[in-house]
Amino acid sequence: MSVSVTVDVDGLAGLACRPGGPWEGRLTARSEHEYVWRGLERVVAVLDRHGARATFYVPGATLLENPGVFAELLAAGHEIGHHGHEHLPTGTADERAELQRGLDALATIGVRPLGYRSPGWELTPRTLALLPELGFVWDSSLMGDERPYRLGPLLELPVHWRLDDVPYWSRCADPRHVLAIWTAEHDHADGHLTYTIHPELTGRGHRLTLLDGLLDHTGPTITHGDAAAAA
Repeated sequence: MSVSVTVDVDGLAGLACRPGGPWEGRLTARSEHEYVWRGLERVVAVLDRHGARATFYVPGATLLENPGVFAELLAAGHEIGHHGHEHLPTGTADERAELQRGLDALATIGVRPLGYRSPGWELTPRTLALLPELGFVWDSSLMGDERPYRLGPLLELPVHWRLDDVPYWSRCADPRHVLAIWTAEHDHADGHLTYTIHPELTGRGHRLTLLDGLLDHTGPTITHGDAAAAA
């Protein structure tokens, strides 16, 4: 049984997938996403304390806001994955251009990502077909199994809403309750399991006890690249 902790560092780009835009003048919604940098510091501190490595999926536009942060993550042994460029919903933009812009942004810190995660975990057949053309080896956006599985030339490292922090924090859940669910999922899983957190959410206050307790329970983590290589 192996575990990957993945961190979606959406930042302000994450507003592109929020319903009811435009968001430019809605300062409270923006400020929650601006907290991503402080939340990221706190999440990384917990990972460091446990000696855990994670995969950070980041939109290109977010990386370009603060490239030094992601260069430091790489130097610390973490992995950077592709998460679009402007975090646009797939199917609503020129998907090839959006993928290429994200690749170009990641290249500014020397990253040629092999893994992709679609914004909002919505993946179109068009995007799925483009990924191997652009050199991707795995995707982590779908839910067809709890174990890694093949999608033609791609390996799917599946996700699930029960293992993502957004549904819980959107209704002010108790971190102890979420931790009980996540550790039970770990204890009943078969193969490899992926957890997903967002720094602007889990990086706040006592919510960090979720990540701390999860790492206490699971022990060592592997990046998605390690998981793909082992599959």
